[in-house]
Amino acid sequence: MIEIAHARRQRRPWRAAAAAHTQCGALVSAPSVPQVRGELFLARFAFVRETYGPDALAGLLIALGETDRRELETVAERQWYAFGLLNRLDRAIAERLAGNDAVVYERLGAASARERTMALKDVAAYVSVHGFLARTAEEHRRFHTFGRAAYRRISFTEGELTYLDYPEPDRVYCRSGLGYLRTAVEQLAGPPVAVEERWCQCRGDAACVFNLQWGRRGGGMS
Repeated sequence: MIEIAHARRQRRPWRAAAAAHTQCGALVSAPSVPQVRGELFLARFAFVRETYGPDALAGLLIALGETDRRELETVAERQWYAFGLLNRLDRAIAERLAGNDAVVYERLGAASARERTMALKDVAAYVSVHGFLARTAEEHRRFHTFGRAAYRRISFTEGELTYLDYPEPDRVYCRSGLGYLRTAVEQLAGPPVAVEERWCQCRGDAACVFNLQWGRRGGGMS
């Protein structure tokens, strides 16, 4: 089981991230309920079908409450849905299909990363990892109606992603984020890739801060 290491809390990088937020695009008016794009749900559906078989998704939806089931049955890629609904879906996948193995959350994130980076497969050796991670921060509001993100380059093969102002932080989403970031960077730079959530809003910190370090073998220019 992948352990999430907690580093010593010597400084607070979200202060710099907050100052740099103007580089990540202006905030738009957000609905009262935090929402995410339908693309995130569709990636989960694809993972369930590919991992557990074509009938698994139908059985999973039946096991959910009627309100959630009706909404999930009509998910569209570019529509918005409650952030809490996504986390309930992830928990249902873990409980109903993965035997309550929490590692499945990282597998869900990894599946999303492979889909996201598929178009870059043939040119991965020429893609800047720092550029990709900076773009990930810039596009945060493309997939979320809430929160903000910033990226900071630390060294040639190390960087830091910071997420702030989540009204409903959830450890399930942080675990899927670990899987997403690790796999996305592996797709570009090759292994080994180390991702560590050093601070987390779920633990009372002001931000979720992911430190990423990657090797120089396997292609990928950073």
